[in-house]
Amino acid sequence: MSYAAVNTKAVAVYARFLKPEVPLKILEAGNIKDGLAILESTWGLELTENPHLLEVNVKMEQKVYDTLKGFHYYLQGSARSFYNALLTRYEIQDLKRIFRAVYHDEDVGLVRKSLLALDPMLLPKDQAVGPDELFKVLEATPYGRMLSAYKGVSRDRILFYIEMELDRSYYERLIKEARELPKKDRKEIMAMLNRHVDLLNIRYIYRGKKTYDILKSEMENFVIHGGNIPPKLLKSWIYAEDVNALVRSVRNSSFSFLFQEKRNNQMADILATRDLASVYEKHYQQAGLSLGRIVALSILLENAIKDVSTILEGLRLGFGKDLIRSLLTIPMKEGEVWQ
Repeated sequence: MSYAAVNTKAVAVYARFLKPEVPLKILEAGNIKDGLAILESTWGLELTENPHLLEVNVKMEQKVYDTLKGFHYYLQGSARSFYNALLTRYEIQDLKRIFRAVYHDEDVGLVRKSLLALDPMLLPKDQAVGPDELFKVLEATPYGRMLSAYKGVSRDRILFYIEMELDRSYYERLIKEARELPKKDRKEIMAMLNRHVDLLNIRYIYRGKKTYDILKSEMENFVIHGGNIPPKLLKSWIYAEDVNALVRSVRNSSFSFLFQEKRNNQMADILATRDLASVYEKHYQQAGLSLGRIVALSILLENAIKDVSTILEGLRLGFGKDLIRSLLTIPMKEGEVWQ
């Protein structure tokens, strides 16, 4: 199929939302009020006076979700089927947000207002929603049966289990759909997905060992099938004696940048996200008229939201510009200095 119309729309979306200077201009402004003014003028957001940062984040997400849904109508056949699967990421995001609110005893009413893809009526109004009620309402969704297996998991680790299970099912479905695409689209999209899956698997194995002390045999069930890491190597990381042994082994691989000797290993998530940003940016610029360009665009838009949210939260907390800049997905330029 021809992607000419899709490409025209993608270029317009990129020009409006993804100029790297927008997040950096917000950071340069150095305060939330001026930063929000920049965001409103570039993203076309309508914010209340002195908005909560959650409101800003949700309105950015809504803008991106509505924009991405618009591409659906230009696609046909296997491309449309793949793209529909791609957009279920927003259902996954909604589910993670709901689980976090319920298990952290947060205001479920606020979460209801922030849902993008799931029906807000899924969460009953004016009624407390605890774990039992949550699993009950999820029975009516495609995710109910899959997630019900984790009802008995302790509160200190259930969110990690739910997150891994949702991501595993999402990416394995996406890979399955990608394999049905025409050769050119399949090659481009699988290259991006494989990198994404590799980094997710490493991050989950690391967190499983570092924070949750998950059984190695259990962790093996959560690994996403796909990616370019040889299965034997991946299994050796799962069964590494402890987190230090894992880090040493990863440092001897092509993913050594995640655990650099002089860096705090807590930077691994940021470094992984920054690596993915570079991968998706490269594919967006080189893909030409293809489905791969839209896939890359979708991730780049999500990264833009992360960067703006990080900047605004950092400014709220009084962090220095140099520290905030180090946490962004936008790659650092040589000699770049913030004070």
